[in-house]
Amino acid sequence: MLLKLLKYDFRAMWKQFSLIWGAALALALVNRFTLFRDTSNSVHTNSDLLALAFIAVIVAMFVIGIGFVINRFSKGLLGNEGYLMHTLPVRPWQLVASKLICGVVTWVGCGVVAILSPIFMLPFNLPDLLQFPFWSDIFRGLMKHPDMLVLVAETCLVIVSFLVVNIAAIYLAISVGHLFPRHRRLLSVAAFIGLYILLVNVYNRVFTYEFVHFLLDITTTTTHGSMLTAIAVMLIPAAVFLAAVCWILEHKLNLE
Repeated sequence: MLLKLLKYDFRAMWKQFSLIWGAALALALVNRFTLFRDTSNSVHTNSDLLALAFIAVIVAMFVIGIGFVINRFSKGLLGNEGYLMHTLPVRPWQLVASKLICGVVTWVGCGVVAILSPIFMLPFNLPDLLQFPFWSDIFRGLMKHPDMLVLVAETCLVIVSFLVVNIAAIYLAISVGHLFPRHRRLLSVAAFIGLYILLVNVYNRVFTYEFVHFLLDITTTTTHGSMLTAIAVMLIPAAVFLAAVCWILEHKLNLE
């Protein structure tokens, strides 16, 4: 059933982001042929406008991404759609997991587009990147240093863990605000700020000078250990937040 929920959420995500992702990449390609060309003043003005349009699309993409994560959870589980979603034969954790996975993929997609777009703007020869020798050289280089693949994978997991803990904090803040009959949005914002203050205080107490020095010693001996520690540090509070969200949905849900 989780796969069906994911299919529903991903379909909604694609409808909303396919256009803006495509617009960002298309504007990047257009800017590639206008920014790095010596032209007249009028054409130079047009290229500046295209660059500003590209920046505006990138900013709008991240704003829409944040709004999408918030709306898919609040409206889908705590709003009008909640009447339908909570009648499905699924547990609350499956509903939350579907929204969480979709939210993470959405933010990752926005990040990938934001990274690829400037690369597309660089004045390099695109056909050269599609040739087999270019990729074969990269593959041989990675095979000579297999730890690099593990390090890249662990870095990606650190980024995903960071996104998970942030989305989990958003979900818990919205759920806490939903417990009150009035001013739910304002109380959700206050709860989100309170959760971050709590996280900062907890991290400050846990990561004392001695503990940080210990982690630095681990980093000098094994980078993988420090990466796994960073992942655990972020996933543990995320798990607590998500457990609290599931408990609220199961015992304190009020869709009126």
